[in-house]
Amino acid sequence: MHESPSHLLAQTPLTVSPFITLPVPPTLPHNYTTLPSTLPASVLSTTDSDQKPAYVLSAQGFSAHPSAIKAQNLALLGQLSTAGPEAQRKVEEWERDIGERELREKRRRAPGWLDREEKILRPEQREERRQAEQPKVDLLGDEDTGEGKEVGGKRDEVGELMDKAFG
Repeated sequence: MHESPSHLLAQTPLTVSPFITLPVPPTLPHNYTTLPSTLPASVLSTTDSDQKPAYVLSAQGFSAHPSAIKAQNLALLGQLSTAGPEAQRKVEEWERDIGERELREKRRRAPGWLDREEKILRPEQREERRQAEQPKVDLLGDEDTGEGKEVGGKRDEVGELMDKAFG
């Protein structure tokens, strides 16, 4: 923007952040040798006696021999035939791991529950036994049944005791 620096910025000292580290040159081993600047001729030359002329041309500019195309297709077919069962095995392993993880979680929450044969929770039968042992009590105090008279008599006794106690 301006060619001359600001006199205020020139007076401001620069600080170094403790969180930023400047790059340091790496320490090389004592037996380090430099790489040659050019590659040997044997690597650059591609004159193979087995290489066939590439006369099948594609729209993208690639060329190949029909036997090379056939070999590539067979390799791709082999890769696809092994990829399917391998993917299926991975999915089955993944589902098995999920099932084992859920089973571990269930066992952690309710230990011993999955190991027993009984799976249905039922309430205890104690209430039914008590009702069968105790006679029916008429809470309304009807005098039609003999049981109600006893309860009514008990109520009167309790009432008389309350009157005596509290006046």
